[in-house]
Amino acid sequence: MNSKIERLKKNWESYVLNGELSGDTRPCVKEAWDRCIALDVDYNDGFGQIISNEELKERLVKNENLIKIAAPIMENIYTIIKNTSFSIVLSDGEGVLIHVIENESIHNKHSNLKFFLGTHWDEANVGSNAIGTALARKEAIHMKGAEHYCLSHHPWTCSAAIIRDPFGKIIGCLDISGSVEDEHIHTFGIVTTAAAIIEKQLNLMASYQLINTAINSVMDGFFVIDNSFKILHINDKMAELLGIKREDLMGLDLRDIFKDINIQNEVLNLGKNIKLNDYTINFKRTKLECMIIISPTIIDNQVSGAVFLIKEAANVRREVSKLAGFSSGYTFDDLITCDDNMQAVKNFAKKIAEYDCTVLIQGESGTGKEIFAHAIHHHSSRSEGPFIAINCAALPKDLAESELFGYEKGAFTGASNEGKPGKFELANGGTIFLDEIGELPLEIQSKFLRILDDQKVSRIGSRYERDLNVRIIAATNRNLEREIEVKGFREDLYFRLNVVKISLIPLRDRKNDILLLADKFIKRLNLENNCSEKQFSEKFKDALMKKPWKGNVRELRNYIQKEYYLCDGDTINGSYNHNMELSSKIDFKNDNLQNVEKFCIIEALRAANGNAVEAAEQLKIGKSTIYRKILSYQIDVKSFKEQ
Repeated sequence: MNSKIERLKKNWESYVLNGELSGDTRPCVKEAWDRCIALDVDYNDGFGQIISNEELKERLVKNENLIKIAAPIMENIYTIIKNTSFSIVLSDGEGVLIHVIENESIHNKHSNLKFFLGTHWDEANVGSNAIGTALARKEAIHMKGAEHYCLSHHPWTCSAAIIRDPFGKIIGCLDISGSVEDEHIHTFGIVTTAAAIIEKQLNLMASYQLINTAINSVMDGFFVIDNSFKILHINDKMAELLGIKREDLMGLDLRDIFKDINIQNEVLNLGKNIKLNDYTINFKRTKLECMIIISPTIIDNQVSGAVFLIKEAANVRREVSKLAGFSSGYTFDDLITCDDNMQAVKNFAKKIAEYDCTVLIQGESGTGKEIFAHAIHHHSSRSEGPFIAINCAALPKDLAESELFGYEKGAFTGASNEGKPGKFELANGGTIFLDEIGELPLEIQSKFLRILDDQKVSRIGSRYERDLNVRIIAATNRNLEREIEVKGFREDLYFRLNVVKISLIPLRDRKNDILLLADKFIKRLNLENNCSEKQFSEKFKDALMKKPWKGNVRELRNYIQKEYYLCDGDTINGSYNHNMELSSKIDFKNDNLQNVEKFCIIEALRAANGNAVEAAEQLKIGKSTIYRKILSYQIDVKSFKEQ
């Protein structure tokens, strides 16, 4: 051993002092000496350069994860080498020592060399050494005796391996240093293996952080359990949904929260998935309506636990509403008028839209009540929420309550096993539009009144009420005050609905709008049909202005459509008279009343392209009446829509 040390000494003297290279000097050592000469390092120096306490604190914070992972590995190595003269140290990527486990037997030597926490050990400061040279070469190295550039290091032997982060950047160096007299062939293998283990741990930590970041970025609650229902991981959103700190959740038994779900048998024993589209978590003071997906985690064909994904019902319903088209399709720009009074109504509605009050829209059929409701929602702060439109006249009486308010599982025969939210719940965070509110059955009106008063809804068969955040817009073509007198509508409900009333003006009272709207309709038809543009004759325009338009804008639109498609040329003259055609086909002498009635309904449906509401308006009968007659006479409404 001594002869080897002496030979290294002669090699150093030959090159560093005299510039002559010995044949057995390792190339990596010669390159390190050349760098030191270029850096003008004093070979009589070699003492670590101390950094300030402030800089040391910054470096320790910056390398916190590296130290946290490396420290226990270094402790394990030291238990093996503690009876030798070796110490083990960790530097950062610039060669500053950030963690040291020192052998007490060489403490004084370390102190003399300033080989302790917070000192620079790169080649520029202390010459070639295992730490500095490994960082310079970007690979592990073993150096002994006079292979070091500075004389003060010649009594030492060192092995060092670099440490890279998951992205390949050098962030540190692990070193084992001791007396050259105690050099051992295994120190280099130990330090390179330990550095590799540290890198793997860093990769695992980065993967965990990446997964944790991804999970926490999800807008849904997420947690993982093992077979004993112990929570292994939980994201911030889940804690937020339940209103509890993450650390408090970690100690919970999930069976106390999901009491009515057979997780043990279905998921953990049988390895099945559980999906519940409508579930309520009752936890302390929190009632969370959600959708739940529970999936088994399988390792080596064995179920090791389960993953829970909790989606807020409000978020799910909002997305479903968008996909289903439950959003406002019209804005105030779609409400075309040149009538001063109608413009005043439009401006008033736009102003009211900015407030969150209940609105009652009153007007004849065809005046645009639903378009106004759409526009109010679109112009409000709820525009991103759902817009649910309900035609109260078309609701079957025996299903009205379940459609509007929803039901719990098993609430009645034929009820869904998972229950079903009602239209009010689906409109949560947005607007519900109740068209033809005057047709709402009296028994439903009382429950609706509770919603208006408390902003809560109770499903059929439910034991508790659910909070709502819904704006209500109602519309009617009836005189509700007269309905109150004949006990057809609740007075208290009327007053709650009539917070702000918007009264729409019939088309006959704003004649200047007739040609304006007619022009809009024909332009749209020309665009949709991609043919030569048709136009109105002056005679047809005069006829439009003279008609009473009892069906208002809807009647005008349908009339323009019919005349457009019946016109063979480019000029619409208005040759079609549906009323004359209708009356000419009825044999009043030979037909009984039922046949005449059925014939009239069929012809009205044909003229309205299968729109039962429009047909009812033409026949001057109620909507519920025509629906009942259609069912009674077994009339196929779809056949008219296809014509």
